[in-house]
Amino acid sequence: MSDRILLLATTALFGAGLCAAPAQAQSAEDPSGQSDDVQEIVVTGLRGSLESAAALKRNSNQIQDSIVAEDIGKLPDTNIAETLQRIPGVQISRNTRGEGNAYVIHGLKQVMTTVNGRALFGTTDRVAHLLDFSSDILSGVDVYKTATADQIEGGLGGLINIHTARPFDFDGFHVALTGSALYSEFQDRAGPRVSGVVSNRWDTGAGEVGVLLGGQFERYYSAGYQVSTNTYGDNNTLFDVNGNGVAGEDADTVTLPTQVRPRYETGDRVRSAAYGAVQWQVSPQLELHTDVLYEHSGGHSFTQQLSVRTDGATGIGSPTFKDGTTVPATYSLANPRIDSVTGASDNPYDTVNIAFGGKYQSGAFTLNAEASYVRSQGPFYYRSATLTTRGTRADISLEGDTPDVAISGVDVNDPAAYSSLSYFEYGTSADGREPSFRADATYEIKDSPITAVMGGFRWAHHRAIYDFFSAGSSAMNQPISAVTNPTLDDLFTDQDVSTNQWLAMDGVFMKDAARTRTLFGLPLDNAANDPGSHYDYRETTLAGYLEGRFAFNVGSLPVDGNFGVRYVRTDGEQTVLVADDNGDYQPLTGGEPYDNWLPSVNVRFKFTPDLFFRLAYSKAITRPDFGNLSPAVILNPVSLTASAGNPALRPTQADQYDASLEYYFGRSNYAAVSVFQKDVTGFIQKFYADEQINGETYSVSRPRNSGNGRIRGFEVSYQQFFDFLPGPFDGLGFQGNYTYVDSALDVIDIPQRVPADQLSKNSYNLTGIYEKGPISLHVSYNWRSKSVQSNSASEFGTLWNAPQESLDLSATYYVTDWLSIKADMVNATVAYQNQYYGTPMRPTLSNQLDRSYQLGFHVNF
Repeated sequence: MSDRILLLATTALFGAGLCAAPAQAQSAEDPSGQSDDVQEIVVTGLRGSLESAAALKRNSNQIQDSIVAEDIGKLPDTNIAETLQRIPGVQISRNTRGEGNAYVIHGLKQVMTTVNGRALFGTTDRVAHLLDFSSDILSGVDVYKTATADQIEGGLGGLINIHTARPFDFDGFHVALTGSALYSEFQDRAGPRVSGVVSNRWDTGAGEVGVLLGGQFERYYSAGYQVSTNTYGDNNTLFDVNGNGVAGEDADTVTLPTQVRPRYETGDRVRSAAYGAVQWQVSPQLELHTDVLYEHSGGHSFTQQLSVRTDGATGIGSPTFKDGTTVPATYSLANPRIDSVTGASDNPYDTVNIAFGGKYQSGAFTLNAEASYVRSQGPFYYRSATLTTRGTRADISLEGDTPDVAISGVDVNDPAAYSSLSYFEYGTSADGREPSFRADATYEIKDSPITAVMGGFRWAHHRAIYDFFSAGSSAMNQPISAVTNPTLDDLFTDQDVSTNQWLAMDGVFMKDAARTRTLFGLPLDNAANDPGSHYDYRETTLAGYLEGRFAFNVGSLPVDGNFGVRYVRTDGEQTVLVADDNGDYQPLTGGEPYDNWLPSVNVRFKFTPDLFFRLAYSKAITRPDFGNLSPAVILNPVSLTASAGNPALRPTQADQYDASLEYYFGRSNYAAVSVFQKDVTGFIQKFYADEQINGETYSVSRPRNSGNGRIRGFEVSYQQFFDFLPGPFDGLGFQGNYTYVDSALDVIDIPQRVPADQLSKNSYNLTGIYEKGPISLHVSYNWRSKSVQSNSASEFGTLWNAPQESLDLSATYYVTDWLSIKADMVNATVAYQNQYYGTPMRPTLSNQLDRSYQLGFHVNF
């Protein structure tokens, strides 16, 4: 897109409006049921959403932060993971096309996720894939940073509760409809985004009944352009560095990657959902409800990569080195191997979440009960075709953030240049399912320091089934010229690289699995599953808890909060297939039960009606991944080594300490500072240890509970609307937060403690807001400092992500009190995702993320 078009789009985004914004009533009740004196808040636009979120934070019985959707379908982010980045203490990472996916809370990626209080997970993982859930299905998100005894266990970092709407959330008949076009600049194409909900409630002879139905569909296009390398290594055979006429001496060592890879990646993702809820107020004492949520995510990715390799190459001349290192700034190779690799993947996932429950209240006694069933399943398919040639020369630069390679002596766009071909594909099948039941009872006590006593239990039976297959070919039934095309020829928007275009397999063939298999002479059906990769895990958990709530005065100081303990027993059994002496696969089962006691306490001191100080302690666990619990052992009698899973793994545990000071001034304004520390024990890592097997001592690699660690930090949050300013500036507002997190973890084979994966030491969010009359504008900037992508014991160091940023713009224009027009721009600066090994002297990835635009309307009445 040209700068002129960008300027026009930016100008349109911040256009003026005509008339006043509509108001909508929405409850600020905490869905966990742990609020006190929460009042219904009339919200208008973004400010109203922030007011509701501030009320949730203020009235919660634990430390939490929330995002409340202005209306269903009006959050600016396309998926829930991206929504989370706006909450203090939450950091997200993005895939190579810029979509938000993984997330950490207070430095830990072991996070429990629930939807309307029920466990949510992705296929055979314990965590949810929030990339697959559109933000359009939300009425809000709560992030609980301290635990209470009644909440489901399983998260060290915290608990994320996603909630969808129910009919009793609205006064009566309610309709909301959103439609927009979402445009990818890199792909130069737009996809639809549509969502809607209709709800009503009626008084009948059998009580009040409410029904809500909603749906959502979007096709999201995205892309990423990059140059990358593989890991670095020492080589002393390529160059005669010391000039004595002999290569191969220690003095000839250079530290460089064996591949440099320019790459185009494009893709699209279909996200769709259908959901409904029924509520029935049978009597003043009894209310019943049913929730149903079906969600589909179909992701497709297409990559075209040119890999310039040192395989069989020789060095030309002597490289120029970066100061004080053996890393070359520039170097040249003769006869490099060149691979054109075209890849495609498909990952259609489906999640079903069904629940039926009720609430009975009689006087001081309340009973909540709910039965639910969750299933998440879907395959993942990947296929790649590689064309190979050799060049006369490759000139490589590692000087800046972006590695660069110039090729000569071969036309990489000529089909006749490529002499060999290979094809490989693999697929997985993953299926997770969980029926569960929980019951919670509360007894309110008047005129007592103990204001309520709670107790309850939860039973769940989880099953995870996984399979894998692979196939390959070195033949193709068409000439290369008939199935290939040149790639695009402009890799980045703001810098030049030497190699922008090469020959690659046509997407018409690679994106269609059946057509690909026909092209390479493979059966149309999937290959047989690999029995050695199969597992079937069954886990039954039974948890019970007791919790007390209290409120009393210490002198003239009001104090309230909660304390409790949760007991949980986990009984898991995993079945895998292991080859016997005849090569036949037989089932092998293993697993051990274990118990955990999880105390928690949250205390709030009300220095004034608007100034609170909170203290909290809790013990938390996260269970091992299902794939690590295999009882199978694969032996190598020649080397006396083995690899295995570990059914005896125990959960990783953390003792968590939190404190928070919060000051509220006005319905939407507050300032808060909090500190936290997590002492973690039993990190799960793979490493070798000697074990006696069949009378022999084997060195066995298996996941084991080992290292400990500490994570500590603080957060600062501030939110205010400047109503005291003279018009028109009284519509200005600001929201900002800063998080500092320091982590030190034990990792096997690394002598010093290292930072936690995906964690930045510093991060902040700044949002400027203007809301007045019909106009609602906001500009949001998100920044995080460098973070660990993966820790490594390699002498070349940890893989680091360089600092990352995102600038997002949004504008809403209210045409009438029920119709608004909305425009968004995401990643306005077309930011990069850069990585390096140990030091920026060893760059390994420069990936430019897509910029997207959205223009649409919203109807609400």
